[in-house]
Amino acid sequence: SGEVRNLGYGGKTCLDSPARKSDLHKPVGLYPCHKMGGNQYWMLSKAGEVRRDEACLDYAGQDVILYPCHGSKGNQFWQYKPETKLIQHGSSKKCLAIADNKQKLLMEECNPSSPQQHWHFDNYDSSKL
Repeated sequence: SGEVRNLGYGGKTCLDSPARKSDLHKPVGLYPCHKMGGNQYWMLSKAGEVRRDEACLDYAGQDVILYPCHGSKGNQFWQYKPETKLIQHGSSKKCLAIADNKQKLLMEECNPSSPQQHWHFDNYDSSKL
């Protein structure tokens, strides 16, 4: 658990979202990595959720949004593969990527050779999953 850093475009961009009620149902943000935790502190749960407190990354075919965690996988099920550095969405099989302008998250067909789809999960430990 910790920052989720994209390794494309110089590797300085992290998932960054406040998780207040008013921030739910909105696209997940990106911001230069600051290593201070807070809005950049994420956890990969045993259930395959990428979560900030009670809010989870959720993909239902449009934007990747923060949605209240429901614990039943589906749109909130993600698999991180440290050997390829891909974060793959369970039901759509697409991979998390960042746009060229580093302002937006995209979901793309998985391409292990695309740096925009490469992510580093701080303190990832498969034995804890």
